Amino acid sequence: MKKIILALSVLSLIVLVYACSRESIKKINFVKNTDKTMKQMLAEAKLQRKVLFVDVYTTWCGPCKWMDENTFKDARVTEKFNKKFLNYKVDGESFEGVNVGIVYRVDSYPTYLFISPDGQVLHRIEGIMTPEGLMQEADSATKLSLNR
Repeated sequence: MKKIILALSVLSLIVLVYACSRESIKKINFVKNTDKTMKQMLAEAKLQRKVLFVDVYTTWCGPCKWMDENTFKDARVTEKFNKKFLNYKVDGESFEGVNVGIVYRVDSYPTYLFISPDGQVLHRIEGIMTPEGLMQEADSATKLSLNR
């Protein structure tokens, strides 16, 4: 009986440690297009006086999935983007995504847009980015927004 209790205790501890480690993985706090429209996000960016970072992706896009699993989970990226930007994730094949694609001329995935609160594209990137590369691009977009 003692062995069973010990085994269950060890198993419980392993499950607890695993659950805690999964919780500690941070991500960029994206608002999804199923929750808000681009128009609503631009209004929010204007209220908060923040640049809007838009990730236009598709569900079948390998590079989009790679970015979600790698770059967007990097602690330095999540800290910077959650602090400095309003973040919006748009499925390019959804109704909202098609509209965003038309307005902002998105023709490949992933496409990343840094948009001023007045709706003007400050900077755009296409394809896979390392965490360091994305942070440099974010710094460039921030400088452009300050020069307006």
